[in-house]
Amino acid sequence: MMLISPSLLIHKIKLLISLVLFISIAIKVTCRLSNETDQLALLSFKKLIAEDPLGSLSSWNNSLDFCEWNGVTCSRKHKRVVVLDLRTKSLRGTMPPFFGNLSFLRSLYLQDNNFQGRIPLELSRLFRLQHLNFSTNALEGEIPTNLSNSLSSIDLSYNDLVGNIPASFGSLSKLTRLELYTNNLIGGIPPSLGNLSLLRRVNLGVNSITETIPHSIGLLPNLRVFGIGENKLSGTVPPPLYNSSTLTQLVIPLNQLTGSLPQDIGLTLPNLQVISVGQNQLRGTFPVSLSNASRMRILDLSFSNLSGPVPFDLGRIMKDLRRLNLGENYLGSGGASDLRFIDSLTNCSKLEILVFDGNGFGGILPTSIANLSSHLNVLVAGRNQLAGNIPAEISTFVNIVRLGLEQNFFSGVIPFEIGKLRNLRGLSLMRNKLSGPIPASIGNLTQIFELYLHNNHLNGTIPSSIENILGLQKLYLSHNFLTGPPTFLHFSITFVFFFTCLNAEYGTGGRTSTKGDVYSYGILLLEILTGKRPTDEMFTIRQSLHEFCNVALPERVTDIVDPRMLLEEPTEAEKDAQNERVRRAKIRECLVSLVRIGIACSAESPRERMNVKDVIIRLTTVKEVFLGVGIHGRRQLGM
Repeated sequence: MMLISPSLLIHKIKLLISLVLFISIAIKVTCRLSNETDQLALLSFKKLIAEDPLGSLSSWNNSLDFCEWNGVTCSRKHKRVVVLDLRTKSLRGTMPPFFGNLSFLRSLYLQDNNFQGRIPLELSRLFRLQHLNFSTNALEGEIPTNLSNSLSSIDLSYNDLVGNIPASFGSLSKLTRLELYTNNLIGGIPPSLGNLSLLRRVNLGVNSITETIPHSIGLLPNLRVFGIGENKLSGTVPPPLYNSSTLTQLVIPLNQLTGSLPQDIGLTLPNLQVISVGQNQLRGTFPVSLSNASRMRILDLSFSNLSGPVPFDLGRIMKDLRRLNLGENYLGSGGASDLRFIDSLTNCSKLEILVFDGNGFGGILPTSIANLSSHLNVLVAGRNQLAGNIPAEISTFVNIVRLGLEQNFFSGVIPFEIGKLRNLRGLSLMRNKLSGPIPASIGNLTQIFELYLHNNHLNGTIPSSIENILGLQKLYLSHNFLTGPPTFLHFSITFVFFFTCLNAEYGTGGRTSTKGDVYSYGILLLEILTGKRPTDEMFTIRQSLHEFCNVALPERVTDIVDPRMLLEEPTEAEKDAQNERVRRAKIRECLVSLVRIGIACSAESPRERMNVKDVIIRLTTVKEVFLGVGIHGRRQLGM
């Protein structure tokens, strides 16, 4: 047995301690250098930020450890950056290549900002990266092809990315979520995506993707959401996709897809919650099995060329149904039982939107329609073959904002109860056979901005209660038997409203060369101001309506204006002579301004006509100067 001298043992112990101390110091130095690398990468990122309006990076300075900076999360053990979360900070700038130095980074969230430029290729060095979200920015260029194989979610939606979807994505075996919608991507959907057995959500909508849907997509065992709407895809939907029992959302509208919806789709896709297939080239009858889709929340089969009847029990077990859109199809036969399916929709207590316009539905609106969800805010049933009266029970839809029953065969009167729909924004009853007066209760619809009642058999006077509708922008009453024109004040406001729609359609900063529309407007304005038409016998080749008005300005304006425009009664305060003179002077000035606008718009030469932008400015001036405080000295209708 060999004995070690005490001095030798002490020497070895000292050597061992020295070695441990050396290793410890080396580790600390290495960690410090690595930490400095992370800090430098973050500071380099900050330098490329051009705008930080919320001061989100104000803490990024030497007064704090970088692990305490806003949006930065470090690991406990190594003090390395593992999460960078700066979502929704209104940051504007570019992304630096130094992101590739954050080698411990697992999650990178920069969505809802205004980052520009390309996605850094150096992201490929982040082999630990699991979550990448750059959505809702202004990124350009192509998507990098060599992203980390550790990624489980990629969201690059709402950017300006171009090029193809990288086929290399098919090797990201841990990927569960791929969001690339609303970009400028081209090419086809890589069949290699079918290799990603963990993939649950694929959304590639609103791009310019072409070719067909790969058969392999339908074989993904865990697919929940598949969205490819608004692309340029063709061919048929792969049959396996219609048999994917895990699928909850199928969103494929606005493509060039052919084929038909399987009749058993409600059975083969038992977990389906959202389906939207419209504006393709599909054909076929309404799938009766959809009555079994008990989890359905959004059922949108609009523009799908569907024919035949709608199952009478469609909504029987759809307790969560919120939106049903069957518009623009060939459904119904014009028969009395076409709308029987509405009875079943009374079980859908969460229904918010019901649309079945542009079909062939006949019969009358069933009384059960009054039992639809109190949450209903849109009911659109126009352009069908519906008859009978408009039921007074529609007043139960207290939350409705849009009601469209146009171009049917409804008869009878507009129910007085319609005035209870206080949240209504748009009402369209045009092109029916409605008769009787416009109910005075229409003035209770103070939130409405579009009212279409033209092409009916309405009679009586236009109710003065319309003056209560402060935000009215579009009012169509023509082709009825209405008598008693609006007062001058109502008329003036109606035309300011009218030319404000025109502004929305043509704009004031770009497309203002609508000389033909301006001419028509000018003639119409002069017609209603004077109560005369260009075809009246008093106008000869030598004098037109335009010239008739022009020669009367300004002294004889009240002589050419329809006397009914001046029927507005003065208030008690205005009955004394002085106030009455002020009132009449304001009316005369306003008339002169409006007639001048009509003349300028109806000039014979298009070059001499006022453009839309200037018309709107002039009308707004009339409104503000003459109507802003009211002809009667009080506040009148606001715009």
